[in-house]
Amino acid sequence: MNIEEVQFLTDEEKAEVDHYFLEGEKYYLLKDFSKAMTAFQKVLDLDPKNAAAHYKVSQIYSENNDMNKALPHAIFAKNYNPKNKYYYLLVTHVQTSLGDLNAAEKTYTEMLTNVPGTENYLFELAAVQLYQKNYNAALESYQKAEDHFGPMEEITIQKQQIYLKMNRLDLAIQEGKQLVDLYPNEPSHALSLAQMMLSNDKYEEAEEFILSKIDHYQNNERLYIFLSEAYSKQKKHVQAIEVLEVPFESTTLDLTRKIRTMAGYLAMLPNEELNEPLLRLSEKLVETHPNSYQALAMTGDLYYNINDRPKGREYYLKAVEIDGSNYNIWQNILSLDLELEDYDAVIKHSEMAIENFPNQATLYYFGGTAYLIKKDYENALKTFNAGKAYAARDANMKSLFHGQLGDAYNSIGDHNKSDEAYEIALNAKPDNDHVLNNYSYFLSLRKKDLDKAYEMSSKLVNDYPENSTYLDTHAWVLYMMGDFEGAAKNLKQALLYEPSATIIEHYGDALFQLGKTDEAIIQWKTARDMAEDTTTLDKKIADKQLYE
Repeated sequence: MNIEEVQFLTDEEKAEVDHYFLEGEKYYLLKDFSKAMTAFQKVLDLDPKNAAAHYKVSQIYSENNDMNKALPHAIFAKNYNPKNKYYYLLVTHVQTSLGDLNAAEKTYTEMLTNVPGTENYLFELAAVQLYQKNYNAALESYQKAEDHFGPMEEITIQKQQIYLKMNRLDLAIQEGKQLVDLYPNEPSHALSLAQMMLSNDKYEEAEEFILSKIDHYQNNERLYIFLSEAYSKQKKHVQAIEVLEVPFESTTLDLTRKIRTMAGYLAMLPNEELNEPLLRLSEKLVETHPNSYQALAMTGDLYYNINDRPKGREYYLKAVEIDGSNYNIWQNILSLDLELEDYDAVIKHSEMAIENFPNQATLYYFGGTAYLIKKDYENALKTFNAGKAYAARDANMKSLFHGQLGDAYNSIGDHNKSDEAYEIALNAKPDNDHVLNNYSYFLSLRKKDLDKAYEMSSKLVNDYPENSTYLDTHAWVLYMMGDFEGAAKNLKQALLYEPSATIIEHYGDALFQLGKTDEAIIQWKTARDMAEDTTTLDKKIADKQLYE
């Protein structure tokens, strides 16, 4: 840097100023700021108005982060030589560091007015104005930059962001469209504009814009996803699903995102209008990710939600063939097995699941229940006893396990163990209605602890006054206690809700005990028409006698 011309100095003094200034520059470059400061101070001692020396002193103070001392020297240099842009820039640096953005804004404006060729600092001026939330001034600065340099990506993006901050969405969109037109081969601008429209609920405008550009940006996955979102927000769900086929065919689009997108539609099912488009989408998903258990499981979820249970189970099974470590999928499989009444499958799949999750009580419960339904009581007991240890800390599961154990032991005639299991079940969960019903019913059949049976069955009908099974159980307890009137009353009530051959036969029995033989026979005949095994009923009707 040339030293400013110094007036009123002798030649000897000028030479001395030059010497100390060069010394200062040397030490400054060597980052020996202490010696550099000493040299520049000697310059100022000889020539107090030396702008260059003030500038260098300010630089040293700035390097040492002593901005308060740096500022007056920088301002002096700038004021003494108002055509030197470096002096202005040092002043703005110090002012900004001190947090005086208003002063920095004025200094930038002064420089742009006084120093030709500094238009590129319009960007810094705009940034300072933006930081102060002086949006109109920032827009004006960016407009001046655009007038000088022509349309630029950076300028348009900044103007767009300012308009958004000002809630001028219309002008932000206008800038976005200008950006797309300026850079037609850069899809990121089209994507940003589409996303802006969607984020601000401009769904129709987003749809129109994307459709106008989608052919130009062929097979751009994100653009199709945005179009799908625009359709979906307008409840055009079929179109929303159909346009997803392009991104779903892509192997580069994140699988998790695809699955999350499909999952959003499952809550809308079953829906005849959406079923087929979603099935086609799931086919694309599996074709593109054939070895992904997530893709197969999602397809299983889809079929489940459109009520195609066998197909859903088929895909769940394919999923666990690839990766059996997802417990939820095993649960889905077993639930479907039970729903489809495929008890052999429940047994098989529960055993497979237990290999992966040997400590999950629910899996033993599924398997044991299937054995119980198949009347394979030995394996049912074996399975429930193996799994009950894993249910010990969960009161609900503990009650479920021992309830099933009670049923199984009762079925093989081991009433002591059955009663013991039921007691444990009720201690864990006193309102287990399954146990309350079965325990009280089996006690009544054995005519044992009828007061206890009455207490349990009474609780049931109080809690579930419209449950025909529980009303029948309570009636049978009353029947065994000799309260035939109470039994008939409850059985008549049960018939209002869900008449079955058993309940109707029981009602006939109670009527017979009350001496109403003709009415009893009518009920027995009705029950016979509904029953599978009519042997006992035929005998009752023929002999007009009660056979229990």
